[in-house]
Amino acid sequence: MKIAFRIIGGLIGGAFGLLVCVALIALLSDGNTVAEGFLFLPGAPIGLLSGAIFGAISASRAAKLLGNKSTSDAVRSRKRRLTLALVLGIPAAFIAVGWIVREAHEPPSDGVMLRDFTRHETTFNTLVEMVAADKALDRVDENWTMPADTTSVGVSPERLAEYRRLLRDAGTPRGFQVLPARNEFKFFYWLRGSAISDDFDKGFAYRTTPPASTVQTLDGIRSKSREAFVAYRHVRDNWYLFYEFIPD
Repeated sequence: MKIAFRIIGGLIGGAFGLLVCVALIALLSDGNTVAEGFLFLPGAPIGLLSGAIFGAISASRAAKLLGNKSTSDAVRSRKRRLTLALVLGIPAAFIAVGWIVREAHEPPSDGVMLRDFTRHETTFNTLVEMVAADKALDRVDENWTMPADTTSVGVSPERLAEYRRLLRDAGTPRGFQVLPARNEFKFFYWLRGSAISDDFDKGFAYRTTPPASTVQTLDGIRSKSREAFVAYRHVRDNWYLFYEFIPD
């Protein structure tokens, strides 16, 4: 019985360790798929091995308790708690970590974004005023900008720090991009991709001219081909939600 429990425990533990590894990588990579690949190479065997060892040890201890022939109330109570933990706890743990992985790889819903926009609308309007005033500033991210030297276009380090503070407060720490015609400012709420893979973005767009068309919802919208596309959902006034696909 102990050997069978150890094998089963090792298999379950290894699978769970691998899933935890994927979840941690998804949270640490900030949507960069290349970074995820590099992190997965060493992380996968570590998660698999550590999970398998932990699972085998835990299963061995569980087998020892379940195989206890004692009829005392204390032992029976411990067996009931252990059985309940095995039946409910293991599936719940897999579901919880799986949900984290899914949330990290799927764009946030329109509803979540609209609630955040309502809470931070004043901050977004302040950012729009700042971006409109800094006419040669095209991009601000967490650790880079376009142009790279913002002082060359009149944006001081103090003003750049203020941009990043406001962007964090608004829930868009990955910053904004100004389209070449400067008729649209995009604030990135969620990004996934890299310089050598497909890019998927979802965020808030401020447009001085309305897009050619809008949709009722961006939830579930995906590219049906390998062509780049962007879709908009109107929020109010000049504000929109957007979802964008840029193929490699």
